[in-house]
Amino acid sequence: MKAVEFNNITKSFGQLTVNDKVTFAVEENTVHCLLGENGAGKSTLMKILFGSYKQDAGTIKIRGKEVNFKSPLDAIDEKIGMLYQHFMLIDDFTIWENVVIGNELSSGGKLDYKRIKARLNEIIENYNLGLDINKKICDKSISEEQKVELLKLLYRNSEILIFDEPTAVLSPVEVKEFFKIIEKFKADGKTIIFITHKLNEVKELADKVSILRKGQLVYETTKEDINVQKLGNEIIGNVEIAESPAKIHPGEEIKKTFLEMKNISLVKDKVTVLDGVTMDIKKYEIHGICGVEGNGQQELVDVILQFEKNFGGTLMMKDDRVSIVPDDRYKRGMIKEFTIGENILLKKKKQGILSKHNIDAMSQHIMKKYDVRAPSAETPLGSLSGGNQQKAIIAREIEMQQNTMIFYHPTRGVDINATAFIHSEIVNLRNAGKAILLISSDLDELLKLSDRLSVMHKGKIIKTFSEKELNTDNKNDLLDKIGKFMIGCD
Repeated sequence: MKAVEFNNITKSFGQLTVNDKVTFAVEENTVHCLLGENGAGKSTLMKILFGSYKQDAGTIKIRGKEVNFKSPLDAIDEKIGMLYQHFMLIDDFTIWENVVIGNELSSGGKLDYKRIKARLNEIIENYNLGLDINKKICDKSISEEQKVELLKLLYRNSEILIFDEPTAVLSPVEVKEFFKIIEKFKADGKTIIFITHKLNEVKELADKVSILRKGQLVYETTKEDINVQKLGNEIIGNVEIAESPAKIHPGEEIKKTFLEMKNISLVKDKVTVLDGVTMDIKKYEIHGICGVEGNGQQELVDVILQFEKNFGGTLMMKDDRVSIVPDDRYKRGMIKEFTIGENILLKKKKQGILSKHNIDAMSQHIMKKYDVRAPSAETPLGSLSGGNQQKAIIAREIEMQQNTMIFYHPTRGVDINATAFIHSEIVNLRNAGKAILLISSDLDELLKLSDRLSVMHKGKIIKTFSEKELNTDNKNDLLDKIGKFMIGCD
């Protein structure tokens, strides 16, 4: 039986057609992967399915019945749930309160706390989520926050689950965990629509694949016929993806230290989050940081940016301005309501008064050079796809031309073509003499780009791999070593 049927779905924003007569079906009790470049229309189509947007034309059927959702509440009533890229949780509330506030509290009346907590604990045990419902969200890692969002969907008895880039925030270890949860979902008869840019995930998970390009359905295949190279070609339209430029190898005498940390320690809420961190970032170098999310990476960045003042140890910097592409573009990288140009100007301290013409010209330059796809320069940045938001933020930071640059999950949520472009830009910056700190949960990305690689665990740098160690022929052995250090095994 077909769980979902899209029939000629069309959606436009102004003159930009995001979905153009999209027609395909999702079978019940399957994992259906939806692929495409940033801005191809994937997230828009799913927001239509979830009732956040209304299509301009076309129809949707759920289990054979045509539906006309006016809001997400209508979709929830049809047992549809959506896991967004950016979580919608209240930090000061406990896990169970976050679940209840969008469900039980909306119906009014007295809450049966005992019944609610018993049901939540039953779900947690059934799906091996490993959550304590009485803990506050502010105490949780990103992967745990994602599990809370999953818990919300399961509490609502959602049967059709939409996952929008769910593994973008997860480490390799956490991805394996998440895939086990998906297997359990399938075993329980649930249907999953899975948006991703990671083709290896498609190979592992998908029962069927649909690819959108420029708003149109261009390709479909089933599990038996999945070919990763073919998928990549169909996503980008057979455009050749450029390789990253080769890294130059300057003499050690000119690889000057731009930033140095000695024995940095930080305690927050009586918990040691940084424990004697000693490291440096040099000119003509990409220093990679890997580790399971929540092991001190964010605090390390906050110390460098001097958002955290009460740290122990010594921080030395060649100049006091650091450019950063943050891990959370919504919270730290942009103002959603501002236009592309306004967001680009946020950090231009010496720009002076600019005319609308000059701002538009600057925006057009950025959009063209960095392939930021938007109807116009006047478009609010928050209305673009996640990948195009990321490209705009990266463009802003690169154009600032600071000597020290931090890239924190720079390719999170971007497509394979944009990823290749970002990698190329990072290498070019490194070759131009920038000192770059690269923090990522993508080990392939780190191994491809890093000159040195440090592993963080429980607030410590427990191992730093030299360039020679990273350039080994035995990549599997190297990955095994890194993985063990990431979980604290040496």
